Parts: sequence; structure tokens; C-alpha cells
Amino acid sequence: MATYQVRGSSHNIIYLYRTDDGKSKQHWETYETELEAIQRKAYIELLQKEKRYDDIRLAVLDYKRRRAIEKTQRELAQANAGLPNVPMPSTKEDNTHQTFKHFMERFLPFYARKKRFSPNTYDSYVSNLNNHIYPYFGNWVMSTITAEDIDLFLDYLSQKPCSGSKGYKKKPSEVPRLSSPTIKKVFNVLMVGFPTAKQWRYVTEIPDVAPPSEKYRKRNYWQPEQIHDFLKLIEDDPMLHLAVHIGFVCFLRAGEVAGIDTSLIDLKDKSLWIKRILQRVSDESLATLPREEIIHVFPKKKKTSKSSLILKAPKTEESYRKLYLTTPLVEEIQRRLDEIADNKAVFGSEYQDQGLLLCFADGSPIEPKSIGDAFKDAQRRLKIEDMLEFQGLRKSGQMHKVRLSNNNYQLVAEAAGQSPEVLMSNYNEAQDCEKRALSEKVEESFYSPTTTAQTAVHAKKNLRPKIFSQKYRKIRTSLSSYCAYCYPLQLANFDAERKSLADFLANFRVFDALSEMHKTP
Repeated sequence: MATYQVRGSSHNIIYLYRTDDGKSKQHWETYETELEAIQRKAYIELLQKEKRYDDIRLAVLDYKRRRAIEKTQRELAQANAGLPNVPMPSTKEDNTHQTFKHFMERFLPFYARKKRFSPNTYDSYVSNLNNHIYPYFGNWVMSTITAEDIDLFLDYLSQKPCSGSKGYKKKPSEVPRLSSPTIKKVFNVLMVGFPTAKQWRYVTEIPDVAPPSEKYRKRNYWQPEQIHDFLKLIEDDPMLHLAVHIGFVCFLRAGEVAGIDTSLIDLKDKSLWIKRILQRVSDESLATLPREEIIHVFPKKKKTSKSSLILKAPKTEESYRKLYLTTPLVEEIQRRLDEIADNKAVFGSEYQDQGLLLCFADGSPIEPKSIGDAFKDAQRRLKIEDMLEFQGLRKSGQMHKVRLSNNNYQLVAEAAGQSPEVLMSNYNEAQDCEKRALSEKVEESFYSPTTTAQTAVHAKKNLRPKIFSQKYRKIRTSLSSYCAYCYPLQLANFDAERKSLADFLANFRVFDALSEMHKTP
């Protein structure tokens, strides 16, 4: 049987194995954590119990090869100190006893560099792992995770309260649960590494699990009249006014608004370029990912902070775009540029000049989150019921321009820096006024005078019951014989005005009375 020992900070496993010539030999293995050592001990004892001596010998060889590779990697790391991290050669060892967390810590940095993750995307993956996946699957041996286990995990997520739900101070039944889009993202992070895990011999097969359904939540939007009225109400806050104004007209994200470069604004041409984004990212993502897209890293205000504000280039070529401004927006930007020039004169060399249009008096950046929070606070202060997120300004502006361009999705999508398909599916929807106008058009076309006349003729020819025609002829004959006095005039009225049998008979009773008055003795 295998023996477990602790020496200092190392955790050791000792067991016997047979060499190629049949001799019994003792073997030591060292691990950094107790969990790794215990799992390895259980695996070796299983092979011993089943008398799989050849597999034990192969396990020893794999361990020795792995240690040799690790030693080589350390030597290469020392030799390449200061150079960007590059993925090391993959090993051929049997990793089926390793945990899910062990795999993801090796896999994710490599995968993020391969797929050119943005720092925000990398932070999103790490957040989902730490908050949802590692507490559940982190210490599981990855090769033991089955499709049933993943289905049970998805069911667990569907019942899990949202982060910070304790602050709601509600009954347990009223606490909001994780949304379906969040569960879908967690599932994607969980499953993304399994194909590579099979190649790296962490698993022998990939669990076949259907992805969870996702219920898309439509983002709220405002009509142009609402935007216009809101801008009037926040004129006392010039910075927020400019952010909301440019966010709607140019349908920009908060990070794009915060990162606008004053040197890329052409007031004569009434245009500006979007070539950088302001984001807050973790220090881990900065250390893991390549930094060729990072333009500037702002100094930390708190030394204990584990994140930094950065200016980075957009991820896709579509995001590099030229936008055209309205005359009122040009005038507002000009006033802001004059204010920045005054601040530079006041602060002098202490001004942190990164060319930001939206910034504090000393030139330091304003975080995108702060812009969004200020927008929400203004709505609460003004007691606006139909609350809107800052991203909703982007949707509002897109929908407005789609209508103005007669549904030219390609034109609006290029200005928004996205594909027409994404614009149509996520950022556009029919408005109530459009639905009402369409119904009015249907009424106008379907119930037109020509259509009504044709319908009436059709009813006269085809839909009048035979009994109506028979009674009409009898009544007409009676009138001609009994009411000679009024026959010429009233009979003509009957012919012109008959609409239904009931109306005709009602009128007949009147004329029947008249006929009695004028009947010749």
C-alpha cells in the first residue's frame, strides 16, 4: 500500500513498484498540496488492489517525466525572465487524477492568449470560476465529472440567490435567483475547457450535456422626446449632460464615452473617431494577457487595490469608427474643450493629460461605472419612473436612427461598431406608436371607400336572402296599389335607401298607415 508523509511544506507519497526486470523498488512522489497527495495515494492503491503492476510502473515513469519537464520549464523561465509568457510544451502524462481547478489554472491563461481575450472578458471568466464553479467542482477530480453531475449543477444554479441578495432584506421566497443569461455564461465557462482536457489527458471523454435555455431580457429604451426632456432637466450638471447627449446621438457605451480622445475630434467636420476605451480591469488579467492593445495604465489611487484603470484599443476593427455630430452637440463639446484649456492653465504640470474629453479638473479619468451611477442618481432625483441604464441610451439612439434611415440597418450598425444581425436582434424592436400607425394603415387600406362600395355591391348581389326579395316585391306592389298619392316619391326613397329587411319593413308600416289615410272610398 502507499504511504503518506509530510515533510516541511511538501506532501509525499511512498509506494513500491516493479521495474522492467521484475525487481521491487521504492518510489517517492512530492506534491504541493495535501489534496493532490491524497488523490494520488488513492489512485495508486486502486492500481495495487487490482494488481495492475504495469500501470503502476507507467505512473512512475509519467511522474518522473513530468518532474523533468517542470525542471526544464523553471530553467527556461529563469533564462527568459522579463519576456512575455508563452505556453509551455504540453506533456504526455496521465492527468486523470487531477482536479478541475488544477486544469483550469493551467488552461485558462493559455486559452485567453490564444483567443485574444480582452481584460474584461478574462475577468468575467475568472469571476464565474471563483463565484460559481470552484465552490462546487473545484476539488472534484476532473475525469469523474459526468453529464448527470453537470445537470445537477445547473439545477443548483437555478436555485442560487444572486450575489448581494442579503441586502434585499426580503423573505427567502422573494430573493432574486440567478438569471438564465448568467447560468448560460457559467455553463459556457465550465464546458469550454473539456475538449482541451481530453487532449491533455485530464478526461477520457467529454460530458454530453445540452446547454441551458436562455431567456433574453429586453433592454429598456426612451423615446427621443424623453431624452430631450431629460437633457433639459440636467442642464445644471454639464458633465453628465454631455455624457448623456453624446451617448444618445452617437449611441456609445459608457467605456467609449469615458475614453473619447480630444485630439480625434474635428469640430469643423462635426465628427469624432472612436479609437480607445476606458476600462477597469484586474491586475491578474494585465499580468496574464498580452499588452499590445493597452494604450495607458493609470496609476492606482489606492495601493491595496487589485485592479487598474486602463485605456485600451477596441477589440475588433468594426469598433474603430468615425461618427458625425449634431450642431448643438458640437457647440457643447466646444464649451467643454474651452473648460479643459482653462484647467490645464490652472494645474500646469500637475495636469494628467491623456486627452480625455470627460475627466476631472486635474485631467484624471472618470470611470465608466461612475458615469452610469450618476445617470441613475439623476433619474432617482428627478423621480423618473421609467428608469434607464446608460446602455439604454445606446439602444434608444440606434432605434431612432433606424427609423430616420428607413430601416437601413447596415448604416446604423457601422456607426454603432457592430454587425447588422446583432443590431436587429438585440438593439431594435417595434415601438407602440409604430404598431398603432400600422393598424391605422390597415384600416385605411382595408376599409377604403372603394372596398366598402365593392363589399356593398357584393352583399346586394350574393348575400341578400331570398325572403327579403320576395317580401320586398310584395310590399312594393302593395304600395303601388294602396298609396297612389305618395308612390312616386316614397317608392323611390325605398329603392335608394333600403339597407336591411328590418329597416324596410319599419318604413313600410309608416307608409301602410299613410296608405290608409289616402285610400279612395
